[in-house]
Amino acid sequence: MQRLSAYLANLTGWPRRWMLFAAGAVATFALAPFGLTPVMFIALPLMVMVMDGVLSGKALRPRLRAGFAVGWWFGFGYFVFGLWWLGVAIWKDGAYWALPLAVLGFPAGLALFYGLAGALAASFWRPGTVRLIALGVAMVAAEWLRGHLATGFPWNAIAYTAMPTPLFMQAIRLTGLYVMGGFAVYVFASPALLAARSGRRIGLALALVIVAVDIGYGWHRLANVQPADGREVGLRLVQPAFEEADWRTEEGRDRVFATLLELSSDPAGYAGKSPDIIIWPESVLPFTIEARPDARTAIGEMLKPGQTLVFGAASFAGRKPDGWPEFYNAVYVLDDAGRTVSVSGKTHLVPFGEYLPFEDFFRAIGLDALTTLPGSYVPVDNRQMLLLPDGAALYPLICYEAVFPRLVEGQAAGASALVNVTYDAWFGRTPGPFQHFAQARLRAVEAGKPLIRVGENGVTAMVDPYGRIIDRLPFDRRGVLDGRVSLR
Repeated sequence: MQRLSAYLANLTGWPRRWMLFAAGAVATFALAPFGLTPVMFIALPLMVMVMDGVLSGKALRPRLRAGFAVGWWFGFGYFVFGLWWLGVAIWKDGAYWALPLAVLGFPAGLALFYGLAGALAASFWRPGTVRLIALGVAMVAAEWLRGHLATGFPWNAIAYTAMPTPLFMQAIRLTGLYVMGGFAVYVFASPALLAARSGRRIGLALALVIVAVDIGYGWHRLANVQPADGREVGLRLVQPAFEEADWRTEEGRDRVFATLLELSSDPAGYAGKSPDIIIWPESVLPFTIEARPDARTAIGEMLKPGQTLVFGAASFAGRKPDGWPEFYNAVYVLDDAGRTVSVSGKTHLVPFGEYLPFEDFFRAIGLDALTTLPGSYVPVDNRQMLLLPDGAALYPLICYEAVFPRLVEGQAAGASALVNVTYDAWFGRTPGPFQHFAQARLRAVEAGKPLIRVGENGVTAMVDPYGRIIDRLPFDRRGVLDGRVSLR
């Protein structure tokens, strides 16, 4: 280990940069769908040992610049390999010129946060255990900022690399996502202590204590699962897995709606019982429900007495001065007569997916938001609970809202369950939809609520309050998932 440490410490120029980039790329294999957490015990020690070399003998200002460069190159590799699938949506949209921006430019911007972490850690860098603590604390600050600045983008926070199974997820209830990331960085970087001349035993012992507490708490929670209380209801989650061409013609849009009705009314159910609640994915209707009274009537005729439909759809919000339409991305609850019981809009929109920053500029050069309707979305001011006809409440997370811990913490307390409707078809069978699902699972653990998740082509699943998957549908396959869940 000492020989490797010396070799990495002496790297300069492009070999050092490529080494850091490769370490960041390797780290992404700890994320979904791979879940190879042990690779982090390679990636983080490499970063630490390179940092040892670049900071050696430097004054404060050069140390800050060097630390920033180390963090940025590691982050650049991490985000390029962790988010390359964004280019799939750009390719499908036909904006080929924007591919470099999505695949390289956006990761380069996100890597600035890891550069900041490197600079912060460099200012407190000392031999032994101190440098690992400094790096962990700096990463907490950087990840928190990434999750909040400019609306935030906490996708693939470093903490997710440390929580591949429910056993390791439970402690997030104590620490939160970002502090968990700091502990993870320290533990993963701890093999670098094997090359240290002092503080090795204390540092490694501290890492073992952190792991033991994490596993012990997880084991305790999973071994003492409380029986679900509340009314048990039958669910049907509809995964239509449409072809994109279906949305382009009037006949195709009618087929989309007819397919949804057909899947929803299939007589088979869980244990031979008809579902109480049917849930469709986000933005699954190729029209606004207000514009199609016949669709509302058809839904009412499809639903059996006592059944409820929950679905994602656009809601017309008005027009801009130039005549361009705007919509709310909403979730509706309809009763068995097709009447609206409640509706909740999305508060946190996806940049370039639902709205365009600097919209006039990008539209002038041919780039539109990746919406299924001609127009863009606007956020609602306040998130509303979805109230069911029997009085139970669902806390809605529309698409990428499920990656924000702050949208769940303290806000979902009065809900019976979390419901996450999404439309990940833009990204195909890439790591993107699986990463999205992995992050949504953690919201169930944080809130201590079941998660009901419905994707247009996946990942459609039911998750218990401990992050355990109750059941799920195969990805990219048309069908329904029937099951039961207790709602208070």
